[in-house]
Amino acid sequence: MKIRSRWLTWIAAATVVSLMKLLFASCRKIYVGVDLQKRLDYIPSREPTEYFVVCVWHDSLLIPTFAAPRGLRERTCALVSQHQDGSYLAKAMTLLGYRTIRGSSRRGGVQALKQLLEETENMHIVFTPDGPIGPRRQIKQGCVFVASELRRRILPGAFVATRAWHPQGKWTDLLIPMPFSTIYVVTGEPILVPESLTRDQITELISRVQHSMNTLNEEAENRLTRLGVPKSKVRTRTAA
Repeated sequence: MKIRSRWLTWIAAATVVSLMKLLFASCRKIYVGVDLQKRLDYIPSREPTEYFVVCVWHDSLLIPTFAAPRGLRERTCALVSQHQDGSYLAKAMTLLGYRTIRGSSRRGGVQALKQLLEETENMHIVFTPDGPIGPRRQIKQGCVFVASELRRRILPGAFVATRAWHPQGKWTDLLIPMPFSTIYVVTGEPILVPESLTRDQITELISRVQHSMNTLNEEAENRLTRLGVPKSKVRTRTAA
């Protein structure tokens, strides 16, 4: 049954946020990046600072959403789809301090893109480049286009947990860390995106971002196997 009431949606979102905060408070969080300013626990003390288009696979979105500190959330905008499931997510992210813009490639995309380009100065932008309907872990061009228009670098992300649940959805699963597990919040080398891209350049950059995301996720998952996590418990499915 879908919740249509605005107030019931807020109550549902607030309940989930409260439970997830408790869960993530029990977890150990390890942040990894090429330097401090490119880690997802870095809160700049003053302007100016560099803001990124942060790429997160749809299945692992929960970890950076809750693992990022409040000060970083308040400097971050996320693109959230307009369907009902997106309403729960948008309300939850608002409660956590994020700015949200509603829209996707299927619905409200043009207006959402306009808002992203006009209203995200001094904010990071989080993209799930394989959402909202997949295919799983395959980059679409939206993140590249926005990064080019805003003259920003793309920051790839990878997120894993030593113990986790993986409930299956319509086209992908969802990574939910178990209580008292260790979470790795990993960001890679930023990818420079030129202005005024040609179609060939867009295709090349999509391939570069795809390769970077695949490599970074493999490295993050290898951390778990080195800790003794059985390979059967580590998700290694990436796009070709």
